[in-house]
Amino acid sequence: MKTIFLSILSIASSLAMVSQNVYYVSTSGNDSNDGSTISTAWRTITYAASSGSDVSPGDTVFIKAGDYGNEYVVFETSGTSSNQITFEGYRSTPGDHPDLQWIYGDLLDASVMPLLDGGDRTTGTAITLENRKHIIVKNLQIRNYRDGISAKNGHHLKIDNINTMNFGNINEHYHGKGIVFWLASNNTIENCSVLNACAEGISIMGDNQTLRNCRIYSDDNTTGYKSAMDYYIHVEGNNNVIEECYTERIGELGHSGHGISLKGNCENNLIINCISKGMSSDGYQLRHRGVKNNIIKNSLAINCGFVIRDGASHNSIKNCKSINAENSVYFLDTSEDGGAQNSGTYNVFENCIFQNPSEAQISFFYYDQVSPAKNNTFMNCVFNGGKYLFTCDRENNGNKMINSIIINVENFYRTGYKQHTWYPLNFDFEYSNFYNNWFNTPSGSNITTHDPNFVSICNNDYRLKASSLCIDAGVLEGAPSTDFDGTSRPLGNGVDIGAFEYNPLP
Repeated sequence: MKTIFLSILSIASSLAMVSQNVYYVSTSGNDSNDGSTISTAWRTITYAASSGSDVSPGDTVFIKAGDYGNEYVVFETSGTSSNQITFEGYRSTPGDHPDLQWIYGDLLDASVMPLLDGGDRTTGTAITLENRKHIIVKNLQIRNYRDGISAKNGHHLKIDNINTMNFGNINEHYHGKGIVFWLASNNTIENCSVLNACAEGISIMGDNQTLRNCRIYSDDNTTGYKSAMDYYIHVEGNNNVIEECYTERIGELGHSGHGISLKGNCENNLIINCISKGMSSDGYQLRHRGVKNNIIKNSLAINCGFVIRDGASHNSIKNCKSINAENSVYFLDTSEDGGAQNSGTYNVFENCIFQNPSEAQISFFYYDQVSPAKNNTFMNCVFNGGKYLFTCDRENNGNKMINSIIINVENFYRTGYKQHTWYPLNFDFEYSNFYNNWFNTPSGSNITTHDPNFVSICNNDYRLKASSLCIDAGVLEGAPSTDFDGTSRPLGNGVDIGAFEYNPLP
């Protein structure tokens, strides 16, 4: 029986390997060749991806570095779960893995990786993966098309090390996308870059997708609002992971820019270890009533903040930081998604640091719809600096601050700004410490006014010294189980106030 089993296993393995062929594409090739060797390579990626070629599930196509011009590659064959199809660019030797570390300022270089150049950024899509499954595309460069990669209804695809730039008609409104996966699921996009897509950098619309280590930039202000990027990373769908990604708006562009956005129907997504820089307001955006139960964690907003809008609810922002924003946190409502409802409810910020906004730490922003921001909580946060702790240009109620430290803020709140209605501040404070602010300390439960004794306020080190009266002074109920650094809470007799739990061990 053992011999029969081994024979069956051997036959199965052989059948699985039948279609695992290797083909080649180069700028010196010819599509009339058989593609089976470097010397008999095909000329175009388009032919290799078409149903006219012999490429089948399990096969690999190696594409040599070079300028392939304005091809429009449409994949017409899918792989299978056990036999994916791989299209892989190389520099000089198949499998030599061209440099993955493209950074802003680099040019696309056809001698390093294969280059697709549409020559006209107003039309065409470089690579189309519509209705395709189980395909890997890696080590390519794309520029000057309307769209770079489009994968409508694509599933179990992987895009790796694709460097792209210049998409969309700069004279049209909302035109041009770098990489877009829509009605899609279970895909991975990693190590990719997009520079200057007029509408969207990378969009994933669907479920169970991963976006990892991607970089999206915009610096084009040729025609102002139209040429500058709108959405840098745009997510609609459920159970997606955005990790270690970077977005940056460079210069004073015509469009304010949305860094990393969850929009539409969006639940149980995770944004982790990301950086967003230079957006006018939206480093991270939670937008529409269908945006629920998402987590933003360990992420940084530089010169921008966190925006909750149009009814987003029950989301968690954990261990995040905003530096030098106009407003660190915005709540607002617009005519989108059914009009006035609320700007945001039951969202929780925990272990967050909000540092030196030019205007307010928390802005109940006016915009065009009159609706409340309510029942949002700031737990174990640090607020340092700003002209105002709050701007109150919309109704707000049921919001609270617990176990938090507020220092160096000039004014308590402002209202009646850019609109003619004066809104009161309805905000509860519990177990929080106010120090060196230029306003009278608000009333609340267990409010203190002593020096929190940070390790180094000059160096923005908000850990507590052993002498701090904030140690063990917080409330346990609702407090996060770990601090900004991941240290367990509580370490002593109670929860510490602020984003860091005092740790006596070195």
